[in-house]
Amino acid sequence: MKDYTFEGFNGFAKHQPLLAAAAVIFLLSLAGIPLTAGFLAKFYMINAVISSGGFLWLVILAVLMAAVSVYYYFRVIQAMYFKEGEAQAMEVSSGFKWVITLVAALIILLGVFPQLLFSWFYF
Repeated sequence: MKDYTFEGFNGFAKHQPLLAAAAVIFLLSLAGIPLTAGFLAKFYMINAVISSGGFLWLVILAVLMAAVSVYYYFRVIQAMYFKEGEAQAMEVSSGFKWVITLVAALIILLGVFPQLLFSWFYF
Protein backbone atom coordinates (compact mmCIF):
# COMPACT_ATOMS: atom_id res chain seq x y z
CA MET A 1 0.00 0.00 0.00
CA LYS A 2 1.11 3.52 -0.62
CA ASP A 3 -1.23 4.98 2.01
CA TYR A 4 -1.56 3.07 5.29
CA THR A 5 -4.43 5.11 6.74
CA PHE A 6 -7.91 3.63 6.96
CA GLU A 7 -8.94 5.70 3.93
CA GLY A 8 -6.02 4.27 1.99
CA PHE A 9 -7.68 0.85 2.07
CA ASN A 10 -10.98 2.09 0.60
CA GLY A 11 -11.94 -0.09 -2.36
CA PHE A 12 -8.84 -2.30 -2.10
CA ALA A 13 -10.89 -5.49 -2.63
CA LYS A 14 -12.03 -4.31 -6.05
CA HIS A 15 -8.48 -3.72 -7.29
CA GLN A 16 -6.66 -6.62 -5.61
CA PRO A 17 -9.25 -9.24 -4.52
CA LEU A 18 -6.71 -11.97 -3.72
CA LEU A 19 -4.54 -9.73 -1.56
CA ALA A 20 -7.61 -8.29 0.16
CA ALA A 21 -8.91 -11.77 1.02
CA ALA A 22 -5.50 -12.74 2.39
CA ALA A 23 -5.39 -9.53 4.42
CA VAL A 24 -8.81 -10.41 5.89
CA ILE A 25 -7.50 -13.82 6.95
CA PHE A 26 -4.44 -12.21 8.54
CA LEU A 27 -6.55 -9.61 10.36
CA LEU A 28 -9.01 -12.22 11.62
CA SER A 29 -6.11 -14.29 12.91
CA LEU A 30 -4.62 -11.27 14.67
CA ALA A 31 -8.02 -10.59 16.23
CA GLY A 32 -8.19 -14.15 17.53
CA ILE A 33 -11.28 -15.22 15.62
CA PRO A 34 -11.90 -19.01 15.83
CA LEU A 35 -10.72 -21.29 13.02
CA THR A 36 -7.50 -19.32 12.64
CA ALA A 37 -4.08 -19.95 14.12
CA GLY A 38 -4.30 -16.64 16.00
CA PHE A 39 -7.28 -17.90 17.99
CA LEU A 40 -5.33 -20.94 19.15
CA ALA A 41 -2.35 -18.79 20.10
CA LYS A 42 -4.52 -16.51 22.24
CA PHE A 43 -6.45 -19.43 23.69
CA TYR A 44 -3.38 -21.36 24.79
CA MET A 45 -1.69 -18.24 26.12
CA ILE A 46 -4.70 -17.29 28.23
CA ASN A 47 -5.15 -20.92 29.29
CA ALA A 48 -1.53 -21.03 30.50
CA VAL A 49 -1.98 -17.85 32.53
CA ILE A 50 -5.19 -19.16 34.12
CA SER A 51 -3.62 -22.51 34.98
CA SER A 52 -0.63 -20.81 36.62
CA GLY A 53 -3.04 -18.96 38.92
CA GLY A 54 -2.75 -15.56 40.52
CA PHE A 55 -2.82 -13.47 37.35
CA LEU A 56 -6.54 -13.09 36.72
CA TRP A 57 -6.05 -9.36 36.09
CA LEU A 58 -3.75 -10.23 33.18
CA VAL A 59 -6.38 -12.47 31.60
CA ILE A 60 -9.02 -9.75 31.94
CA LEU A 61 -6.67 -7.17 30.44
CA ALA A 62 -5.77 -9.48 27.55
CA VAL A 63 -9.42 -10.14 26.70
CA LEU A 64 -10.27 -6.44 26.88
CA MET A 65 -7.35 -5.46 24.66
CA ALA A 66 -8.28 -8.20 22.18
CA ALA A 67 -11.79 -6.74 22.01
CA VAL A 68 -10.39 -3.26 21.38
CA SER A 69 -8.12 -4.57 18.63
CA VAL A 70 -11.07 -6.22 16.86
CA TYR A 71 -12.60 -2.77 16.38
CA TYR A 72 -9.55 -1.52 14.49
CA TYR A 73 -9.07 -4.70 12.45
CA PHE A 74 -12.70 -4.66 11.36
CA ARG A 75 -12.37 -1.02 10.31
CA VAL A 76 -9.71 -2.08 7.80
CA ILE A 77 -11.93 -4.91 6.54
CA GLN A 78 -14.83 -2.49 6.23
CA ALA A 79 -12.69 -0.05 4.26
CA MET A 80 -11.48 -2.75 1.87
CA TYR A 81 -14.88 -4.22 1.06
CA PHE A 82 -17.62 -1.73 1.87
CA LYS A 83 -16.27 1.74 1.12
CA GLU A 84 -15.77 3.30 -2.27
CA GLY A 85 -12.38 4.61 -3.20
CA GLU A 86 -9.22 4.12 -5.16
CA ALA A 87 -6.72 2.17 -3.10
CA GLN A 88 -3.19 3.00 -4.17
CA ALA A 89 -1.60 -0.44 -4.09
CA MET A 90 1.86 -1.15 -5.35
CA GLU A 91 2.20 -3.76 -8.06
CA VAL A 92 3.23 -7.17 -6.75
CA SER A 93 4.53 -10.20 -8.59
CA SER A 94 2.58 -13.39 -9.06
CA GLY A 95 5.16 -15.22 -6.91
CA PHE A 96 4.41 -12.87 -4.03
CA LYS A 97 0.68 -13.53 -4.45
CA TRP A 98 1.31 -17.29 -4.33
CA VAL A 99 3.32 -16.98 -1.12
CA ILE A 100 0.67 -14.78 0.51
CA THR A 101 -2.03 -17.27 -0.51
CA LEU A 102 0.01 -20.15 0.90
CA VAL A 103 0.55 -18.41 4.23
CA ALA A 104 -3.16 -17.51 4.48
CA ALA A 105 -4.07 -21.14 3.78
CA LEU A 106 -1.63 -22.30 6.47
CA ILE A 107 -3.23 -19.95 9.00
CA ILE A 108 -6.64 -21.48 8.30
CA LEU A 109 -5.25 -25.02 8.17
CA LEU A 110 -3.51 -24.68 11.53
CA GLY A 111 -6.62 -23.09 13.01
CA VAL A 112 -8.81 -25.99 11.92
CA PHE A 113 -6.26 -28.78 12.46
CA PRO A 114 -3.88 -27.62 15.21
CA GLN A 115 -2.67 -31.18 15.82
CA LEU A 116 -0.57 -30.84 12.65
CA LEU A 117 1.65 -28.40 14.51
CA PHE A 118 1.31 -29.91 17.98
CA SER A 119 2.52 -33.30 16.80
CA TRP A 120 5.92 -31.70 16.15
CA PHE A 121 6.16 -30.18 19.63
CA TYR A 122 5.04 -33.15 21.71
CA PHE A 123 6.81 -36.42 20.99
